[in-house]
Formats: sequence, C-alpha cells, structure tokens
Amino acid sequence: MADQEKEIQALKEELSKANEEIEKLSRIKSGFISVVSHELRTPLTAIKESVSLMLDGVAGPISEEQKKILTISKNNIERLAKLIIDILDLSKLEAGRILIRKRKLSVNDVIKDVYASTKILAEQKNIEFTISLGESVEPTWFDPDRIGQVFKNLISNAIKFNRENGKIRISSSKETIKNRDFIKVTIEDNGIGISTEDKENLFRYFTPLDTSMTRKHSGIGIGLAISKGMIELHGGDIWVVSEPDVGSKLIVTIPLYKKHEEFDFLIEEAMEKAKHNDARISLIVFDIKDAKDRTEDVINGIEGIIKKTVKGPEDKVVRCKKGECIVIIACADRPGAMAIIKRLKGNIKAPLIFGISVYPDEAMDKEELLKKAEEDLKSGKNLMASKRVLLIIDDEEALTSMLSFRLQNSGFDTIIANDGDMGVGLAKENKPDLILLDLMMPKVDGFEVSKRLKSDSVTKHIPIVIFSALGNKNTKESIKKLGATGFIEKPFEPNILIDKINKILEGKNG
Repeated sequence: MADQEKEIQALKEELSKANEEIEKLSRIKSGFISVVSHELRTPLTAIKESVSLMLDGVAGPISEEQKKILTISKNNIERLAKLIIDILDLSKLEAGRILIRKRKLSVNDVIKDVYASTKILAEQKNIEFTISLGESVEPTWFDPDRIGQVFKNLISNAIKFNRENGKIRISSSKETIKNRDFIKVTIEDNGIGISTEDKENLFRYFTPLDTSMTRKHSGIGIGLAISKGMIELHGGDIWVVSEPDVGSKLIVTIPLYKKHEEFDFLIEEAMEKAKHNDARISLIVFDIKDAKDRTEDVINGIEGIIKKTVKGPEDKVVRCKKGECIVIIACADRPGAMAIIKRLKGNIKAPLIFGISVYPDEAMDKEELLKKAEEDLKSGKNLMASKRVLLIIDDEEALTSMLSFRLQNSGFDTIIANDGDMGVGLAKENKPDLILLDLMMPKVDGFEVSKRLKSDSVTKHIPIVIFSALGNKNTKESIKKLGATGFIEKPFEPNILIDKINKILEGKNG
C-alpha cells in the first residue's frame, strides 16, 4: 500500500512538471510569434509604401501593364499584412494580453461602417448585400474596433464562400436569452454551407474547412477562432447554423447592461486589468451638493460634460446608486484623479461634492473601493465648483486692471472690456455669470450697452451691476428702468462690491 502511494505521488510530481513544461513552451511560443509578427510588419510596411508610391505615380510614370502587376503585389501585401495581424492577435489572446477598450455605443453604427467598407467586395462578385437594423437595439459597452474586426471577418467569409449572384444579409435585434438581454447580430448567406463535421471545428485554431475548400479559397483557419475569442472577451457568444448547399447563419451576441449592472461590470473589469498590469484604478464618485438641484436634466448635463472632459482611452464614466451619482473609473493613482478633478473645474457650473478611493492602495475589492469613495464623498471636505466669470466693462484701464486682480484673488475669473462695443461682443461670446458696467464711457455709454444686452436673448438674463460716480436720484431711476440688478457708487469699498456680487449670484442660483 505504501509503495502504491509513493508511485502515485511520483506520478503526480511528473505530471506537475510536465504541465509546467507545457506552460513554459506555450509562453515561449506566444512570445516568439509576437516578436516575429512585429518584425515582419516593419519591412512589410516599407514594401507596401514603395509599391503605393509607384502606383500613385510619385516615383515616375508607369505603363498599364506595370500598374496591373503592382496592383497584384499590393493586394497580396495587404493579404499578408492581415495574416500577420491575425497571428499577432492569436498570440495575444493565448497570452491573455489583448487590449479591449470598451465604449458605450450602438452596435448598429459599427454594422453601418463595416457594411460601407465591405460592400464593394460583394459587388465585385455580384452578390446582393443588404442590412436590416433593429430599432430596439440599445447602446451597450464594447470595443468598436474589435467588434468591427469580427464583423469584417464574418462578412469576408460570407463573400468568400458564396456563389456568384448570391445573397448576404446582416441583421441586428435585441434578444432575451436565458433571462439576459443581448444584442444579436446575424450574418446570413445562401452560399455553399458547412457540413456537420466542419461545424464542430469551425472556431478552433488552425482548422480551416475541408482541404478542397482551403485550396480553392486559401486561409490558415484562425480568423473565426480569433473572432470567437474577441466575442467571449465581451461576455458574448458566437455560433453557426448551416446546411450544405443551402447557406449559413453566423450569429453573434453582445450583452446589454441595465443601469444598475453597468457599474458592477465596468469596475470589476477595470480592477482585473489593473491587477494583471500591476496598475492603479481610481474611483471618483460625484454628487450634486444641493439636493434641490439634483434633477435628471442637471445630472444628464453634468454627465455629458464629464464624458467630454475625460479623455483617457481606458477611463469610463457611468452612474451608480440608482443613477443619482456619477462615477469616473480612471486608470490613475490619487494624484492622477486630482488632475482629472482640476480639468473638470473649468467646465462644470453646478457645485459638486466628490469622493476618491484608489485600488489597490486604499481598497482591495469592489465593495471596499465604493465604500471608501462614498465615505470620502459624505465627509463634505471635497467641493468642486467652477469659478464664476465676471465681465468688467469700463474705459478706465488702470481701474479695470486693479479690480480684475482683486476679483481673481476673491475666487472669480474675469474678462475685461475697455469700451461698450467690445463689452457687448464679449458678453455674447462668453456669457459671463455677471457684468460690472460703468455708465460714463466714450462712444457707447453704459446706458446703451445695458439696452443692447437686455434686448438680446443670449444676454438678457445676465445680471448687471452698475458702478458709477453718477449717483443722483435720476440716474438710479434710469438704471432701474434698464433692468440692472444692482448699483454701486464710485468710489466703492471692494469688500462691499464683492459681497454684493456674491449675494446676487447666490440669488440667481437659488
């Protein structure tokens, strides 16, 4: 009995060593493929560009016969380049190093782009090529380049294995499969079809269809395997329904995520990538400071600004906590997260509070990461409000310069106009939060400026504070008729002016 146990243990050790050796060889193979593929692309690019220069006539005139020969060369260069890219993708998939950059988009838009770029190939073979896009198809999270690559590959196969005067149709729809919503894309043809035996091997590496078809159509049998790998990385599936001499349907599914699911899947995916790449992920949670301002329109507006401002290819903007909070999942450490906050400050008017938590420095899992970011948010110490913009219209340059300096030190941004015409133009262009207007100016005085601003739909809602040495009763009545919000008599105390500005702005937002 003891001898049997020793023998079993020895076999286990041998098996373990064999598995380690297989894994090592697999890593070496993937590394070798990756390096060779990269090295091949460099000279191939030079060859392609040389041929293109000759075809374009840049290197001198060529005959029609030479043009035909060079065109054949260019087509085969492009075929070889695609093969190298496929091999490179294969090595990355096997090594788990392929980069997926998901964005929230409509799959229908990708289908339209792919259709436009491949239609000419179908027309060259007299194939009728149509699309039918479902109106119920909602935007979802996917990498448009990778999904576009999959669709192009499937359409290329549908063209390759079709008949002259055949048909291809791409359709999309929203489908519920096992209580889960998906976008389903079907590429259907009436070509030669696929046998039951070939269907079993269709998505395996280096298993093209039967040898006679391979000789006729070429290919090494990795395109569909790569497509399957890409779709599985998106959480979807791909399969075939086919009958020989009748045609084939290649069906792709991409998952849809409900609002409450988006955050979970994106943060889990980001943390997994960070762990794999030994990187940092910052969770930045935003909420509106005043609950009375938390309307769906306001939240949508802020979310739109954040999406436009956050430019990182791996950074995501999503909602959490029943859609009330806006979240940035950023590939950044805490200083990087603060840099994002700084960029946002100049674009968002509504006062926001925010909280930050960093993986893995401050939290080791999704729940802890969100909890710490929310605690930071609720502490109230992080307030983000963009500076108010004040337009100063006064012909006294020394005064406007000193006043601008004072207001900037009090937390405002300022724009200066030293004549009335310029002031009206800057008001329309910049839409400031408040205008400080002098009355006595040459050419166009403050009364005329005020009339123009109040008669224009773009500027009529901007509050105007008149500051002038003309402080008599008639002047004040005239100012009132013009619709000015306030009056400060020169010379004035800066603190009184700033206090008045703050009260007007608070009233405007209250």
